[in-house]
Amino acid sequence: MSAAPLPTKAPLKVVVCDVDPACLVAVSGELDLASAPELARMLYPLARPGAVVTLDLQNLSFMDVAGVRALLEARRVASTAGSSLHILSPGEGAVRVLKLTGTLDLVK
Repeated sequence: MSAAPLPTKAPLKVVVCDVDPACLVAVSGELDLASAPELARMLYPLARPGAVVTLDLQNLSFMDVAGVRALLEARRVASTAGSSLHILSPGEGAVRVLKLTGTLDLVK
């Protein structure tokens, strides 16, 4: 008996366009327990006084609760630093998780 191969995971890709005070962060791939800390590490330095950080989640292929937790934490860090964090264009999968967790209000 042979085991079916596991589907390959789409790695998280993050592209940052930082032109102070605005910053666009395009995220694609899978935002999950394994990749959420990576996104957080990239977002923390962008949280500076007066900064406006926009996350484009249109190309996320998957997001779980760990991804939602990372977004909530990023928003908290941004607020504490005096910056703002906005989520733009979440894909279908991200919207579903945001609705299920009652956090769709993260999307502006």
